Amino acid sequence: MVGDWVEVELTEGVDDGADGRIVSVEERKVWISRRRDVGRARELILAANLDQVACVFAISKPRIKFGALDRLLMAAASSQLPAFLVLNKIDLGIPEEMEERLAIYPRIGIEVLRCSATADEGLDQLKNKLEGKATVLTGPSGVGKSSLISKVLGIQIRTAPVSEHNEKGKHTTTAVTWHPAEAGTAIIDTPGFRDWALWGLDPCELAHWMPDLSGEVDQCRFRDCLHRQEPGCGVLAALSEQRIDPLRYRSYIGILDSVLERQERDR
Repeated sequence: MVGDWVEVELTEGVDDGADGRIVSVEERKVWISRRRDVGRARELILAANLDQVACVFAISKPRIKFGALDRLLMAAASSQLPAFLVLNKIDLGIPEEMEERLAIYPRIGIEVLRCSATADEGLDQLKNKLEGKATVLTGPSGVGKSSLISKVLGIQIRTAPVSEHNEKGKHTTTAVTWHPAEAGTAIIDTPGFRDWALWGLDPCELAHWMPDLSGEVDQCRFRDCLHRQEPGCGVLAALSEQRIDPLRYRSYIGILDSVLERQERDR
């Protein structure tokens, strides 16, 4: 996988060291993955040995899907990886209702960087955030991941316009690619996704990986509480006391339902 450390045996007689073979792969320390539903469901590892995850979404073309963002943040948290939101295409203008939704994330500890690869806005802040770390940039197709990487690193990566018909991005990036830079910086570009399906998380675990819900889970009467209608639920109590934003709770229920549905389909 991209990001793996490997032992290489060079081919004798090749001066530039370009030929060789992989002898062994070191143990992975950390990785991020999602569920792949092509054929039999399995884990799809995007990249290994990372320092952080940049969740790249756009204001529009395509419009940000907060459910997909929350799934991605949950996947990063469950892998013990720090994550932050990169909001691209801010030159298109941010609707007021979207600003209200975005304001939730800094309150729960998720940094939001606002950028525009087209208008060269926020790129210095993004570059500083990436410096000295191995960062995977992942998000839906068409949000401008490759454009941001091109601007930050000063390299050319092929891009494609978003469909005007349905605002869905096109899969310009077809493989995970590692782009090294100065001072130990590396950016990993990934193919875009239509949605992010979680892998390897039990339904009872999900609330533990949402920072605003996790602090209330210990107050639940039952260890296997799903926080829907169970008696003595700490999450529902916090919701009724307005310590949890209703939009965040609704996102949790949507994620829970999707995980339960996939579990049922796998049986």
